Amino acid sequence: MKQTLILSVLLLLLAACSKTPSGVDLAMRARIDGYNKTSFLSRYKDPSSSIHEAYAALNLCNDSLPNYHDGQLRAFNNLAFGYYMLAQTDSSKHYIDTILLLTSNSQVRHTATNAEVERLIAQLMRIRLLQRSCSIAESYQLLYDIHRSKVLSHKPDNYLYSYAQMEYFITSLTLNYHYRNSAVASSSSTLLDPSTQQNMRDLLTDVEEARHHLRCDYAEDLSLNYAIAHSYYRLASTSRSNPHLLGKAYDYLSENLRILQIPGQYSIYHLANVFQLQAFIVADTNITPATYERHCRSKVEKLHALSASLYPADSLPCLGDYGLDMFRISTRLFFQTPDPYQHLGAVVAAAEYSLRQGAYDEAFRYYDLILSDTTWHDGMAPKFESMLYDGLIRSHYSPSVSDNLYWYDCEMQLLTFIRQNESADVMLQDRLDQSESRNHYYILAIFSIIPFAIVLLVLVLLLRKRSHRLRLETLALQQAKKLDVERIANVETCLSVMRHDVNPFLSYLQNKKLTPEMRQEVLDQLLRTFSNIKRWTNLSIPSGLQFQPTQFRLSTVFGHVADTCINVHHQVDLVFQPTAATVWGDSQLTEILLRNLVNNALQHTAQGFVRVSASSDGDAHQFVHIVVQDSGCGMSPETIEDLFRADKKINSDGENSHGFGLILCKYIIKRHDDNTLRGCRIWAESQEGQGTAMHVLLAAAPSND
Repeated sequence: MKQTLILSVLLLLLAACSKTPSGVDLAMRARIDGYNKTSFLSRYKDPSSSIHEAYAALNLCNDSLPNYHDGQLRAFNNLAFGYYMLAQTDSSKHYIDTILLLTSNSQVRHTATNAEVERLIAQLMRIRLLQRSCSIAESYQLLYDIHRSKVLSHKPDNYLYSYAQMEYFITSLTLNYHYRNSAVASSSSTLLDPSTQQNMRDLLTDVEEARHHLRCDYAEDLSLNYAIAHSYYRLASTSRSNPHLLGKAYDYLSENLRILQIPGQYSIYHLANVFQLQAFIVADTNITPATYERHCRSKVEKLHALSASLYPADSLPCLGDYGLDMFRISTRLFFQTPDPYQHLGAVVAAAEYSLRQGAYDEAFRYYDLILSDTTWHDGMAPKFESMLYDGLIRSHYSPSVSDNLYWYDCEMQLLTFIRQNESADVMLQDRLDQSESRNHYYILAIFSIIPFAIVLLVLVLLLRKRSHRLRLETLALQQAKKLDVERIANVETCLSVMRHDVNPFLSYLQNKKLTPEMRQEVLDQLLRTFSNIKRWTNLSIPSGLQFQPTQFRLSTVFGHVADTCINVHHQVDLVFQPTAATVWGDSQLTEILLRNLVNNALQHTAQGFVRVSASSDGDAHQFVHIVVQDSGCGMSPETIEDLFRADKKINSDGENSHGFGLILCKYIIKRHDDNTLRGCRIWAESQEGQGTAMHVLLAAAPSND
């Protein structure tokens, strides 16, 4: 919210003041640039003063030149760096986010000459913050994106681009070979695999070739020299095949001491780095005394001569151990800076080495120093904090069980957090490596495919017609197969209808108690049934069962059904109530449907009535509602539930012998619904001993009104 408000105010002021700079404006810009330059040059020596100067530049911009975005962006970046040097992460991140938000606006990018490079510098500063919090995967992804953006390939004659290029090199070296692939400070370094060693050599070569053309300020020279020296030390220690590279590390440390002797260029921060790196080299168990004597002795003497005027040897009593001396000097120097991150890192490294040397009193002095330091806080540096708690526990610094349990809990939480970040980094690196490998394969594949592209194109054109012809033939075969399947299904349906319609007649004819008159009536109805089945099968079997919709009067169907139904119980009244309803559907299928429903009702009704009626239904009378109601034996809820299910077909024997007829009715209703899309359906309502009502909804014929 705060960032959005800042951006909105700046853009409004920009729109109101976007004029060609006048003489007064140019003078004001010069004042703003002066504040920013002073802030930039004091960023390592005095971060608090740097922040003060940056605010002065920013206030002047806001009050007098709100459209001077170059001055604003420079002030924001100076503030971000100043707060970084004080380990005030939230404040630093706020100004980084402000820069990224401003430079994402097209109007700002077009009015600010240095918007692109200021955005890049802010991204590099974000990487520094992420490194301290052990967010290595996110750091590497951002650095990878910067590399892919090619912003630094412009190389204009601009000190900001030189600064950005040097910061990019520093970040690349420290991220890859200090924050990644590093062991515990002041302990032996882990070995690097051959591929990583080669990548490290290539990067150092690129840095040394480019740095002769980069000119920013002495502080950036000191920072880059230290990053190169630390990388050469890591390479010499972890590869074991190039111990002479250790001498190059001392050469860059000597160069830093030479720069620090120049009047006005002294920096406690960078002097502390020189002594601490010497301590790391001595503490590293991969560097043997023989290697040290052979490649470093003369260079160390030169280094001592240069440091004599900066830090006299008699200012600190000799502890009898060169490593302990270097750690004590570097720790004392770091505690003269306002950076609590460096305080914690210096104590952890010095205490760890003291413990390895058996100097427990010395280690306890370091722990006393950091535990009484109120400038650092939890979450500021997870890796250093975990090492601090580990050292406190291993050294038995406190006899209190509660203290040790607290430190143990803190260490476990931090180690879990660090391992999660390291796992994320490994997965990211694997993904990027796979992506790079795929890119190489893609390029190779493209060049391999080109000779075959023309041939493939010709083949595609030749096969296209053939494929089209085959597609048409396949569609024709599929259609023919569909028709065959429909015909077969219809034959099976016809046979099932015949069986279901004929079975009742056969059952009655087997009854020896039938009178001759009743037997003759049954035979006559059987003959009419055969005639109807013949007529229906002649129409449907040759071409497959087709739904043939027509507009027909339901009373006609009622008459046909009345003529063909078998009513052998004289105690049952079969009543077809008059109806004027007109249906839109297949009249033959509707007749089969009703005949099945009426025959079922007659079969299960010993006395009483079977009544068939029809009425209009629905809001717009879009349905014809047919009800076949009887006073028969009725059905249980379980029977109703399975009434229309083919997988629950009821046997044809017994009092609940509904058989295939109702399944066929369900099928006929589905054909009507599929073809009319009107919601046709069939259902039953019944109670045991109280009769049954079968309900059917069919589509009503359109009104002639």
